[in-house]
Formats: sequence, structure tokens, C-alpha cells
Amino acid sequence: MVVVYLGICWFVGIWFASLFSSGPLVWFAGGIGLTVPAFLLRRRQAGLVLAGCASLCLGGARYAVAQPTIDETHVAFYNDQGGEVGLLGIVVREPDVRDSYVNLRVAVERLTFTDGTTRMVTGDVLVRANRFPVVPYGAQVGVNGRLQTPPEDETFSYKDYLARQGVYSTMSQARVSILAEGMGNPLLHAIFAFKQKAQDTINRLIPDPEAALLSGILLGNDNGIPPDLAEDFRTTGLTHIIAISGFNIAILIAI
Repeated sequence: MVVVYLGICWFVGIWFASLFSSGPLVWFAGGIGLTVPAFLLRRRQAGLVLAGCASLCLGGARYAVAQPTIDETHVAFYNDQGGEVGLLGIVVREPDVRDSYVNLRVAVERLTFTDGTTRMVTGDVLVRANRFPVVPYGAQVGVNGRLQTPPEDETFSYKDYLARQGVYSTMSQARVSILAEGMGNPLLHAIFAFKQKAQDTINRLIPDPEAALLSGILLGNDNGIPPDLAEDFRTTGLTHIIAISGFNIAILIAI
């Protein structure tokens, strides 16, 4: 139970740090300062309280460290400035392919402005582009469009959703050109190649919509599921069946 209490305090510290803009050193100093007396009093109730407070501070430090520094060297610094810019970067995640468009996560290396000046920057951008040409993982791409801050409203914050994934900029209706391929992690290249082979095999052996359903359960690719079938899953509260999970894989293996 002690681990459970400490874990709860850790998450409370993350929540507190999201409300207050304290630097990581403040949280870290508090965590280390409380850890020593907590260890000395570990057999007493006060020791557990101090350990919980230390875990809370260290959780806050973890959150503070994870926040990027948005300055001239970060691509998000140039959000919402009106004009188009050019990005040079690498696709660092598997492309999220939809019916008429594709979402690409691009790790930006260089930014080019309309006057021709360039700046070396860091940070990832979620790029929405046309479905074709097909852009693979690990491709070096040139992207043109407007950098924007992800939107948020009263019901949902897309900005916070992407921030949890380390993305602070989006670019819609972008124009993408492939400059080179084969970059990125070789292990991920192998995994995505195997996944594509499995997808091709499913499509060859099983007709739709069964093939689309199996692809969602086994490969996590639910883009091919017909809208009416997806709506049926939502109506019956069974959309979790489509999501890839260890439990789903165990069912398939057992069958």
C-alpha cells in the first residue's frame, strides 16, 4: 500500500505543477529535502507523510522538466504569425492515414521564412496533408504552410491533448514534398514493414468489413472500418473491442 500512496502523491504533484509555474529546481529541492527526513523516520507515521510529500514534489519536478522552453530555437515560437513558412524535417511517427488526408508528425530541423531567411529550430509539428503522395515513416520532407497553435474550446482542448505527446504546433492543408527516405529508427522501419505485410495479407484473405475489423483489433488500424459499423460500435459501447490490446491478442491466440 505504501507504493500506492506514493504513486498517488506523485500524480498529485504533477497536477499541482500544471497549475503553478514553478521551476523544476524548486520542486526538485523540495523532494530531495523531504526524502532525507522521510528515510530517517521510515518506521514512523511521520516518515510516511514526509515520503508522500517528497513524492509529490518529485512528481512536480518531473512535470516541470517535461515542459519545453518555447523561444526562438523552438518551432512553436513562430505559431500564428500569419504568413506561410517552409519546414525541413523528418517524419518520426507512423503516418496516420485517413480517407482523404494523412497526419504526419514531423521533427523540424530548419525553418524558412517568406523573405528567404532560415533558422535552425527544434520541436515537432503535426502536419495534415493530402492523402497522396504516400509519405512513409523516416522520410525527410519539405513542408509549406501556416504554423498554428492547436485549438481548444470549452469541451475539449486539442492543445493539451497534443502537448501530452510533445507537440505544440500544427499545420493544416500543408504541401509536402519527399526529399529522401530511409531515415529514422531501423527497428521501427522493420516493425512498420511487418505491419504492412500483415495488413496486405488480411486484405487478401478476408473481405471487408471483416478485414477492417480484424485490422483494428490485431494491428490497431481502424481507418478502414465503415462509418455505419463504427457508429454501431459506439452505440453499443463496444468501441474498446476495436482498440489493440494484450487482452484482444490473447483472445485471438486462444481461438
